Amino acid sequence: MLLADESDVALVLPGPDAPPVTDARFEQSPLLTDRQDLLVPEGHRLARPEGVDLAEAAEEPWIVKKSNNDTYPLVMAACTAAGFTPRVAHEVKEWYAVSLLVAEGFGVCLMPRIVPLPRHAVVRVPLLGTSVPARRFLTAVRRGSAAHPVLAAGLDALREVASPGGR
Repeated sequence: MLLADESDVALVLPGPDAPPVTDARFEQSPLLTDRQDLLVPEGHRLARPEGVDLAEAAEEPWIVKKSNNDTYPLVMAACTAAGFTPRVAHEVKEWYAVSLLVAEGFGVCLMPRIVPLPRHAVVRVPLLGTSVPARRFLTAVRRGSAAHPVLAAGLDALREVASPGGR
């Protein structure tokens, strides 16, 4: 969309469908690191505020958001790195449905921190360890355009909202 002049600023999740950070056509800058938390039902054995190691969820049934979702490969890679392959019990399309199924005890999932939780009986549990799964968001503008006053103000606004105190 940047190259087609349909947008002046883009939020980018690095991956196979995104231009590489080294693409000379764009200026890409880190904006936000979105850690993943384990989502479990209230009262679950892993509902510990101090956090858990992902490997502790190895025997749990898993709920995943698979279609049109950038977090599915992240979940699979994180579980593999933790030494297990998740037993996927349910695949859904919306985070609301994920949360509801978790609340009803049908499984656990990884959920991005930036995704707001509905009022379901669920607990976000921080993951502990050296390789906590996270998505990295970047801003992208056409090379040489970041200093334009309107774009600079837009980028500043995005950085403000993405800062820990901005949300």
